[in-house]
Amino acid sequence: MKVTIKVIFIALLVSGISSIVSAQSLVYQGVTVNETIDGKKEGPWVIFASMRNLPDYKPEDKYEEGSYKTNRKVGLWKRYYASGNTQSEVNYVNGRAKGNFKTYYDEPGVIEEIGTQRGKTLTGSFKRYHKNGQLAQVKNFNEKGQSQGQQKYIYPNGVVELEFSTSAGIEQGQAIRRYPNGDIKEIIEFGEGGVVKSRNQMERVNPPVDLNLGPEVKTSEKIVSGTINDGGKEVQVVEIPDGNRKVYNDNKDIWMDGTFEGGRLKEGKLYIYDEDGIIEKVEIFKNFKYAADGIIEF
Repeated sequence: MKVTIKVIFIALLVSGISSIVSAQSLVYQGVTVNETIDGKKEGPWVIFASMRNLPDYKPEDKYEEGSYKTNRKVGLWKRYYASGNTQSEVNYVNGRAKGNFKTYYDEPGVIEEIGTQRGKTLTGSFKRYHKNGQLAQVKNFNEKGQSQGQQKYIYPNGVVELEFSTSAGIEQGQAIRRYPNGDIKEIIEFGEGGVVKSRNQMERVNPPVDLNLGPEVKTSEKIVSGTINDGGKEVQVVEIPDGNRKVYNDNKDIWMDGTFEGGRLKEGKLYIYDEDGIIEKVEIFKNFKYAADGIIEF
């Protein structure tokens, strides 16, 4: 009799566990997702806006999707804008971003960035594009995440604005800066340790070129690396986490202060400095877009 009772109890216990597991999952587009086993996320997951308190999304909007293994992200994860357009595609290994990644503008299939990362470190080639599809930046990094080799910044018309080389994050040789029409604007010579030996600034020779970006409103760019103030501590990160953050430039001066989402300044201030490190302008951003100039406070 005791054996029979024990068997019945075990059967009921197993049945109860099965009910708990199934209650933690749902069927989405014919696939069982959001399953939790022993308190840990497993298999395919779809993160809806209602699960992340995202004010610009509808509760039923899909914000992110990918797979978990023992509560850690694995494989390809995709994130979406409120419009439904893809925002990013990032590969994960054992809960850490690792491998190729892509980010997109809020337009179908329009690539913003392509690169490779290992944890919080960018490695290999990194490319950023203007909205018109033209390359905007070409950077290269070593395995330590330091810039290594040729680095380029490019105007929307395809003219290289600035090009230089680095070794282990230190500028070396010569840097050339150009006007939008291709004329050389400045030549900088670097010495040992990246120290600037000389600067030769030049006047434009040929007729100017109007980049004519049209009425497009300036938008905040995604920050691929920076120093944030997290709980009073300065922390170096590859992608600025969502939430209220302070970001500093290489001179330890405040660069951005506000709310971030998807690595971009959504609401807040952008501080602009001149070449001597003196603040010359404060720009106010709202919903990722430039809204007005702010007051410089001393």
